[in-house]
Parts: sequence; structure tokens; C-alpha cells
Amino acid sequence: MGLKRTIPILMITVMITFLVGGTIFSAPKIDVQFPINVTGFSSQDLSEIEIIVNGVQVQTDVDPVIRDGRLLIPLRAVFSALGAEVHWFEDPRTVAMVDKDKDIRIIVQLENNVAFGSKGHWNIDHHPILEGDRTLVMPELIALGYQVEVEWNRDAKQLKINTE
Repeated sequence: MGLKRTIPILMITVMITFLVGGTIFSAPKIDVQFPINVTGFSSQDLSEIEIIVNGVQVQTDVDPVIRDGRLLIPLRAVFSALGAEVHWFEDPRTVAMVDKDKDIRIIVQLENNVAFGSKGHWNIDHHPILEGDRTLVMPELIALGYQVEVEWNRDAKQLKINTE
């Protein structure tokens, strides 16, 4: 690997370690076993999904998508609504979410089924993806990172996240 590629990767690694605060290496591993059931949903159904964070509907500029039978939602809009800062690192295509008020840090990488956070690291059912220029993740990542319930009402097409 050339020096031009090594220095940016080293810098990203240092930034991620700083954001996570070094806790990911000792955190317990938790496997996600509860994908949200979206069997039979159409693209019209997906555009009608409401994402509600702490009682307020989140406006997104990209609709949720289904990949491999898993619901994926826009990361930046949802995590911003939770009060987290969202940082994108082009190389190595990584996103870090930092919620300073709740002392929560979560890091995900595109095409990687492992998520790292201040409350653990997890094998997730489906890796984050890019849709246009937006990163989408499984809602379960929020449940794990914030250690809260994520409620899915299939009939009402509502995804409710409550951290308060």
C-alpha cells in the first residue's frame, strides 16, 4: 500500500478511535436477531412510512428501502433528529454518529456487517448502503446504539423511536 493511501487511512482510524473513546475494544458483542418484517411491501408502501423520533415525525429526502428483506432508513435524518452529530469519512466510506448529550457514539462502514458503539459492537443483519448520496441503515442499529425500543407498526406504516 502506498504512502498516499496509508496516511488518510491512519488519520481516519485515529479520528474514529477518538470519537469512540477507545471503548469499542472492551465492549460486549450483541447479535441483532430482530429484523423488521416488511415482507410484501411495495415501493409505494415505503414512500408512506413515517419515521417518528420522540413523538416528532422526521422529514427525509430519501425514502426507506428494502434490501434482502430488510428495512433500511436514512441515517443522517434520523440520527440528527435524535440529537447526534453525523460525520462522513469518504475513505474508508465510514459514518460516525456522536450524541454528546447521551454519551453515545456509533460507527458503521458501508458493506460491513459490524457496527461499533460506545455501548457495544454488533453483528448486524444487513450492512449500511448508499442510496444516491445518503447512507441507509437498519433501524435496529438505533435500538442497539441507544439501547431503546424501536417500535414498528406494520399496518400504520410507522417506525417509532423513543429515547426519552
